[in-house]
Amino acid sequence: MSQVELNNVKKAVGQGKVANTYLILGNAQSDAIGSALSLVEAILKSPAWGQEIAQQQLSVERLKGLANADIHYYYPVNTTPEFKKSPSSSDFINHWREMVLNDSRISITDWYKKIGLGNKQGAINKDEAEKISKLAHLKSYEGGVKIFVIWMAEKMNLTASNKLLKLLEEPPKKTVFILISENEKRMLKTITSRCQKIYIGWQKSDNQELKSDFESLFVEWVRAAFRVKGKKSAINELIAFSEKLSKKTREEQKEFFIFCSEVFRDSISFGYKSSDRSTKYKGDLDLKKFAPFVHEENILSFYNELQKGYEDIERNGNPKIIFLDISIKLTRLLHLKPAENV
Repeated sequence: MSQVELNNVKKAVGQGKVANTYLILGNAQSDAIGSALSLVEAILKSPAWGQEIAQQQLSVERLKGLANADIHYYYPVNTTPEFKKSPSSSDFINHWREMVLNDSRISITDWYKKIGLGNKQGAINKDEAEKISKLAHLKSYEGGVKIFVIWMAEKMNLTASNKLLKLLEEPPKKTVFILISENEKRMLKTITSRCQKIYIGWQKSDNQELKSDFESLFVEWVRAAFRVKGKKSAINELIAFSEKLSKKTREEQKEFFIFCSEVFRDSISFGYKSSDRSTKYKGDLDLKKFAPFVHEENILSFYNELQKGYEDIERNGNPKIIFLDISIKLTRLLHLKPAENV
């Protein structure tokens, strides 16, 4: 269905009907970047710009190497050992080309590792938005359309978002913006409302090694939380666990929260006999034994705490404190008794 939607948009573009701004919604596994580049190619070939076929073909050929001077790419960055002051997307363009040309299904975690962010969060800041605005008002190099591809658009900070919004309200002629996002809710509604949205969907990661690691961590976490009630000194195990999680990248920490949410969801579903997903866990987690501890009295609290932890990590909160705080609350929630049937 997602491919049909994208193809319909490209068909309209081929007829000269090009929107000023598109928002592609999807993740790495659904190849959001690849979909964006496919749309870029369709826009370059569109009759809307009045170019000769030969010039269109030349523009498309340069796109294949991500070297078309009229196509500008923006993505989250931060200071690294290589770029220690005022980093911009253009500083990392060689890393971007190398990754995307090898496999466009890249995640934000892959990207941060590639550019050497370590445990930092990347962002698209106001300086980048100002560069976009200046370039958008210049003539294109090849006389056709200028295209701005902004990957992980939800990583724009508020100042950058507001600057981009002003540009989208009165876009220059022959200028198209393609925003790519995994989380539309984290973008300004005033921006998303101006976009033609293309839902390409979300597919789960097939990284079995990471899933196995998360499963082992979850079991370790829950066992320590259970022990605290009968043995107060077991709090040291939760402190040690928080230390261990704090050494992972922030993206991995957020993915762990997502994994935990899935476990609690699968547990409540199993408890109410609506579905049995116990076989998807291949390690030490026995969902059938864990499920009775997840019920109507604590499921919403579990979800709320995990969501809050996710958001705190995204805001660059101290991961040791965040995980320890949730660990203590986890201990209390796991020991809540389900409501008695009347």
